[in-house]
Amino acid sequence: MRKFVLFALTIVSAIWWSCGGDSPSPTPPVTGGNEAPELSSFSPLTGKKGTVIKIQGKHFGSDASKVSLGINGLKATVNAVTDTEITAVVPDKCGLGKLVLAVNGKQVTSAAAFRYLYTATTSYFSGSGNVDGGYKDGPAQQSDFRTLYNIAMDSQGIMFAADLGNCLIRRIDTDGSTSTLAGAGTQAGFKDGKGDQARMSYPIGIELAQDGSIYVADHKNNAIRRVFSDGTLVTVAGDSAKPGAADGGLASAQFSEPYGVKLDKAGVLWICDAKNGLIRKLSDSQVSTFAGSTPGYADGKLRDAKFYMPVYLNFDQSGNIYVADKHNHCIRKITADGTVTTFAGTPTKNGFRDGEAAQAIFDQPCNIQIDKLGNLYVNDLWNHCIRLVYPDGYVTTLAGKGGTLGYKEGLGENALFHHPQGCVLDKDGNLFVTDSYNQRIRKLTVE
Repeated sequence: MRKFVLFALTIVSAIWWSCGGDSPSPTPPVTGGNEAPELSSFSPLTGKKGTVIKIQGKHFGSDASKVSLGINGLKATVNAVTDTEITAVVPDKCGLGKLVLAVNGKQVTSAAAFRYLYTATTSYFSGSGNVDGGYKDGPAQQSDFRTLYNIAMDSQGIMFAADLGNCLIRRIDTDGSTSTLAGAGTQAGFKDGKGDQARMSYPIGIELAQDGSIYVADHKNNAIRRVFSDGTLVTVAGDSAKPGAADGGLASAQFSEPYGVKLDKAGVLWICDAKNGLIRKLSDSQVSTFAGSTPGYADGKLRDAKFYMPVYLNFDQSGNIYVADKHNHCIRKITADGTVTTFAGTPTKNGFRDGEAAQAIFDQPCNIQIDKLGNLYVNDLWNHCIRLVYPDGYVTTLAGKGGTLGYKEGLGENALFHHPQGCVLDKDGNLFVTDSYNQRIRKLTVE
C-alpha cells in the first residue's frame, strides 16, 4: 500500500510540473496587433468601379474586423486578410489618392496613389433638338433653345441657363420643363426691367447667389447684370456703350466682353473679362483687377501673367483658382501665393490628346466644374467632348469622341456632342451639360 501511495504521488507531481510555469504558452493566433503594419505595394494602380486590389506587406494579422482601408476618406470593402496580403474592393468614385491602411488602429499610407477610372453614361435631359434653334417654353421635349451657354443649379436641382441666341435667362425644372425668367426672346438690347421688359445681348455667364438672385455676364453689353427671383433685371456694373478695362466703383468700372462669373465663399464675384484677358473681382461695390495684363500667354505672378480669352474660373476645396484659358487651349492655376502656372494642356497649341498634364491637348476649353476630390470636369468645345483632369493634371476623356461632332447617347466615347458649352455638377456627382449646337441639355451619369 505504501508503494502504491508513493507511486501515485510521483505521477501527480509529474503532471503538476508538466503544466507548470516553465513550459511555453500556446502560440496565440496572429492578429496584427503587436507590430505596426507595413505596406510594400499594391496592384493594380488604376481601375474602375468594383476593382479588386491586392495589398502586399506584413503585420496585417488575420482578423478582417480589425482592418480598415480608405482612399480620399472613402471606405473600401475588405474581403480577405492574411498577415502578408489584403484583398479589397476600391470605393466608388474615389479619385486619385493614396491608400490609408489601419490595423488595430495603427495606420500606414501607401507610397503610390490609386487612380480611379471614371466612366460616364450620357442621356437626354431637356430640349426639342431643333438644330436651327428656337424659343419655346414647356415640357422637356417641346422646349426650344438657341445656343445655351453656361448653366447653374440651386440646392433643389433647379437649373438656370444663359440662352445666348435668344438673349434670355431660362429656368429648367427637375423634370426638364422650361420657362423664361428674364428677357424677350431674340430681342437683344440693353435695358433694365422685369420679365419680358428686360433686354440683354448675348448673356453668357451665370451664377446663383445665396439669396436666389442670378449674376449674368452680359457679353456684348460689356456689363454685369443681376436677375432677381421675380424676373427683375438690373445692371450692376459696366456699360454697353463703354467697353474698357477701368477699375473702380460700379458706375465707372468697365469690361470688354465678360464671359464667366463665379462667387466665392466670401461672396466676392469673380469675373472672366475675356477680351481684356483679365481676371477681375467685384467686392464692396468696387471692381479691381486680380490677374492678367495684356492678352497673350505667360505664367508668373498675378499681374505679370497673361491669358488669352479666359472664359471661366472655379475654386477647389483649398482655394486654388482654375481658369479655362480658351484661346491658349489650356487650364491655368492660380495658387494662394498669387502664382499663375499652366496646370494642364499644351499652351497655344490646339488639338486632342489625353495623357500627362504637359502632354495633353485641348481645343478651346470653356468651362470647369470641380468635385470634392479635386477632379476637374472640362468642356472641350471644339473637340466636342467632356474631359476629366485629375488633381495631378492627368487628362482623360470622360464622354464624347475627340474631334467628332454629332448627337448620340451612350457610354463614354459612344456619346456624341456638338459644341458643349456649359456644365454643372449636382449633389450626386452627375454632370449636366449644355450641348449648345444640338440645342439640348444632356445628363452624364458619372461612375
